[in-house]
Amino acid sequence: MESKFLLPNRCKTIGWALLVPSFILGILYLCNIRFEIEAPVFSTWGYNDIFTFVHKDIYNEIVAIPLLISLMLVTFAREKNEDEYISKIRLDSLVWAIYINYALLLLGILFVFQGAFYTLMICNLFTVLILFTIRFNFILYINKRQMRNEK
Repeated sequence: MESKFLLPNRCKTIGWALLVPSFILGILYLCNIRFEIEAPVFSTWGYNDIFTFVHKDIYNEIVAIPLLISLMLVTFAREKNEDEYISKIRLDSLVWAIYINYALLLLGILFVFQGAFYTLMICNLFTVLILFTIRFNFILYINKRQMRNEK
């Protein structure tokens, strides 16, 4: 079954190349190793006015945007041999990732407070894609290994 929502396979290679450095930047950000990069940015809402330019630190955006784009490229790129079995693994991995993500979110709501909760919510933006990618690729790896062992 052909899915019109998946990206071409070459996007996966681009995604992995972008994911590694952006993931490292994200880990550094979580460890409070940050750089201050001030720039004027257009703000539609926030601060004191709406639809205005503000001068702010854009390091958050420099970390989050490539991480999000790379995760989406890796997650939604076709496999070289995309078939119904791969589609089933993709669907199962997505459902599994959503269950785990919301279980972690529930635990966070119960046990994490104040500024740490804000950090948790930022991380939660990426967890579904990260969990999906890990599980999907792990299942593919296990299946390829089993196929080699059977030959």
